[in-house]
Amino acid sequence: MTLSAPHVPRPRGDQPGEPGGAPAGTRLRAIDTLLADRGQMFRALFLSSPVPKALVDLDGHLLVVNDALCALSGRGIDDMVGRHVDLLAHPDEAPLPEGETSGGPGSVPGLDPWLRQDGERRLRRADGSELWVQQSHDVVHRSTGEPHFVVLSLVDVTDRRRAEEDLVRRAFTDPLTGLPNRRALTDRLAHALALSRRRGLQVGLVHLDLDRFQAVNDTLGTEAGDQLLSQVADRLRWSTRVEDTAVRLGADEFLILAEDVEDLDGLRALADRLLSVLDDPFLLGGREIVLSASVGLTMGSDVAPDDLLRQAHSALTYAKRDGSRARIEVHDGGLTEDEVDLLQLETDLRRALDGNELRLFYQPIVSLADETLLGYEALIRWQHPTRGLLPPGAFLDAAENNRLTSRLGAWVLRQACTDAAGWPAGLRVHVNVSARHLAEEGFSDLVAAALDESGLPPERLELEITESTALFAAEATLQAVSEVTERGVTLALDDFGTGYSAITALHRLPIHTVKIDRSFVADVVTRPSTAALVQGLLNLGQGMGLQVIAEGIEDLDQADWLRRHGCAMAQGYAFGRPAPLPSRAEALMAEVLVEQAAEEAAAVLEAVTGELEAVTGGLPPVPDPAGADGVDLFLLDDVDTPPARPFLVVVEDHTDEPDDDADRPRA
Repeated sequence: MTLSAPHVPRPRGDQPGEPGGAPAGTRLRAIDTLLADRGQMFRALFLSSPVPKALVDLDGHLLVVNDALCALSGRGIDDMVGRHVDLLAHPDEAPLPEGETSGGPGSVPGLDPWLRQDGERRLRRADGSELWVQQSHDVVHRSTGEPHFVVLSLVDVTDRRRAEEDLVRRAFTDPLTGLPNRRALTDRLAHALALSRRRGLQVGLVHLDLDRFQAVNDTLGTEAGDQLLSQVADRLRWSTRVEDTAVRLGADEFLILAEDVEDLDGLRALADRLLSVLDDPFLLGGREIVLSASVGLTMGSDVAPDDLLRQAHSALTYAKRDGSRARIEVHDGGLTEDEVDLLQLETDLRRALDGNELRLFYQPIVSLADETLLGYEALIRWQHPTRGLLPPGAFLDAAENNRLTSRLGAWVLRQACTDAAGWPAGLRVHVNVSARHLAEEGFSDLVAAALDESGLPPERLELEITESTALFAAEATLQAVSEVTERGVTLALDDFGTGYSAITALHRLPIHTVKIDRSFVADVVTRPSTAALVQGLLNLGQGMGLQVIAEGIEDLDQADWLRRHGCAMAQGYAFGRPAPLPSRAEALMAEVLVEQAAEEAAAVLEAVTGELEAVTGGLPPVPDPAGADGVDLFLLDDVDTPPARPFLVVVEDHTDEPDDDADRPRA
């Protein structure tokens, strides 16, 4: 191929060079060299270029291609030269219509539409794989100004494009299950509602929440919980129609967006099918886990996306009321007062931790033998600014919904250690720990920090866990318990006897104390079968060398029965209700006040004693009491049973005198 060059005027030999430039003679020799070696220049600038390039005629046929373009497309030179450039095009990428131009300045009439599409475009290699390139073209004109051919450049941007697509995919996809996430749901729901209005159909939402998933997550560990969620997602994906979308909203909540729903019966049928799919056991680490789900249903077309989502959540909340499971409820109106109240409570709880609204109440633990105080169990309360003092049952569900249980647990642990450090030596503090908190990374460090900051000796702290936590403890839980107990902290098994297997739980963890559940203690006197069960639990704990505490003792009959049958420690309303204890400052102030009162009482007593001595000093000597008449004075020290407060005992003999003052009170 030959290239023509424009005429270059040769300067005269005596023409001076331009200021700061090369002399005219040097420029002339450089131009002559380039024109004499045009083939070498073409090879350097085109054929050997690392950028994929091609010379293409105005009709779009490839004239010359370089090695970089061959490598990019996966084709040889003979496979490309003479072929139309659309050989590289991806089948899903259509060219501009014939005759349409880009509209830019300098556009070339008659140029093939494929060549006009500068910018990013998708191509296909010879092996069928796709790639993305940044396309640009330059038109080479003849010396007459007539378009001659096009230099096409294709820069590979596949890696950058895939990275961008990956970022978008991550933004709209749940990383654990691969399902669309809440952000993707917003776009798809808006599109589905717009489409349903044109078709005259409705959009249905099936909002699912797995029942008791948190118990599985807490006992088997987060890794097993993640596996379970992935299996649930797979089943939901396989069980929905092509036009439906399964979405993971977060945690253990999923939602099915069902398009083209005709009526409520069809939506119910979909919900029933999904629940039946979840009925089959899930296999986790060799264990079969059976799950159920609660479902909220709603449908509509002429409604805002956010309103439809709120309706589905409202129906789900109603389905889970009172701890119900595997229920399906349909939305039929606005949010109830209870639902609005719960949403507000969840919002308030987030501020409670930072607003110093949480309180610790303490219930005493005593020795049954002599009711000596042994320690306290720390129990959380919430001093709500408008609702007053709330027990844990009123807000722990809200904490679970807001993923605040770990923060609450950390606050309780630190505050309990700080409070207990100011108690008399020997009193212990019991702190309840959830399975989720115990299995979290850094729990042992949290315990160590709480002890170090408060100065509480480790042996005065006892952590209480439930039987299910001990039985299904994951490896992370066992490791955390080992690290904590090595420091001297002890472990108590709460609600002993109510879980799956008390003996197995005792062998899995280094248990120090077992607490017999209040449900057994309540009937220990009236029901022989319960008494036999409690006796067995006492024998089991004592036989294993464990401390045993009976919870929920409300009367002395229960306490007496437990004491006679070998129970050493007790807790319950019979010995004290949960109540706030004075802080360190308040306790010190109370001690100061007591000392001041004692000093004042001693001074008063000394003054009164001096006055009495002065009065009695002027009295006649006391005669022999044997048969003597008159006044006898008895010192308080001589009285066998002293009265409640000091006073003189005076005995007067008036047998020979008239009783004129019989009605006058005597001192």
